[in-house]
Amino acid sequence: MVLSKIKLLKKRRALVISAGGIRSGIQVLYLGFENDGWELYSKALMPYPQKVGELIVRLSDTQEPAALSEIGWLDYKMTALFLESANGALSAAPTSVREPHYAVLNKPTLWKGGTGESLQQHSWNLTVGDELYLANALDVPVMTEFLRHNILAGGPGILPSFPGSVKVAKDLTGVNVFVNIGLVSRVTVIDKRANRQILESDAGPGTVLIDTCARAAGCADGFDRDGQMTSRGQAVAACIEELAADPWIAKAAPKQASPETFSRVLKSRCLKPLSRVDRLATITALTAKSIYDFYRREYREPAPPEALWVSGGGVNNLALMDFLKASFDPIPVKSVEELNIPADMKIPLTLGLTVDAFIMGEEIPWESGPNPKVNPLCRCTMPV
Repeated sequence: MVLSKIKLLKKRRALVISAGGIRSGIQVLYLGFENDGWELYSKALMPYPQKVGELIVRLSDTQEPAALSEIGWLDYKMTALFLESANGALSAAPTSVREPHYAVLNKPTLWKGGTGESLQQHSWNLTVGDELYLANALDVPVMTEFLRHNILAGGPGILPSFPGSVKVAKDLTGVNVFVNIGLVSRVTVIDKRANRQILESDAGPGTVLIDTCARAAGCADGFDRDGQMTSRGQAVAACIEELAADPWIAKAAPKQASPETFSRVLKSRCLKPLSRVDRLATITALTAKSIYDFYRREYREPAPPEALWVSGGGVNNLALMDFLKASFDPIPVKSVEELNIPADMKIPLTLGLTVDAFIMGEEIPWESGPNPKVNPLCRCTMPV
């Protein structure tokens, strides 16, 4: 009933709260929607407190055993952080629009995988954070559990992106390629002429291997800030070619990866004789090459794209951006900041736009696999 009333609104406001990776923290966007347009009222970024970040990494990246008390504490703490970050974004918005109509919550996934005796009968996921508490505190419906509903529909457990991916490109024309470089690189090809998403798939390693090599090279921040250390190294072309031949990187789209997918790359023999800075430069160049090779292999439009738009943490690595520009020349390589999109928040923006389209009755090609009629897109939790 409440969502039906929201559908009748000409102007709608949504608070998008997304728990990103360890470097991303909790990302919040406060958005306004009208017809096919959108407006960013405010944004907030809350880094994870040290204990929260360490626990998320230990549980989600390494799969080390955890006590129930640790999971319970993390569930409680994430709930409080969601509300704190939400209030931060709302307080930064103009006074006249500080009351949202609904919230979109992307909770952190601690585990996703097979269940059953052979770990193959079913897939499931485990998240933390209490959406009912958030719904009551904000007094709005909360849309959440997107990955779980995709799993229930027979999908691999991914966030919905269409038609939000097209709405992100509202000011563009022609065909454009977007690449989000988080821990994994994900490529989306949008044709604005027909308002369609041509392709979306993971492409290769993002910053996951770069960060590992940066820590080994002694980067004080735990990552190569602005690509400064990479710029002091020498990328070895023969090694890059060998690494780019990895079976997963060379695999055809569509495909999905986790950061662990690429751990074997760092064990390659061609990397062992290299100095730490040369290894870092080589791995950074590999990230750019894997994106370009994916584009060259999978892009089938008759004319080249208008531009390659980069988002995610990788956009801040100037050495990586230089490698991309050299690979894609003469196609322009630009940051999504030029589209007034926060570079590190393109994923939550796409999610928010997709959920609003769903509420407004647009067809979402989300259901897949053996149970194509699973509905709705997500769980809607109402305040009580």
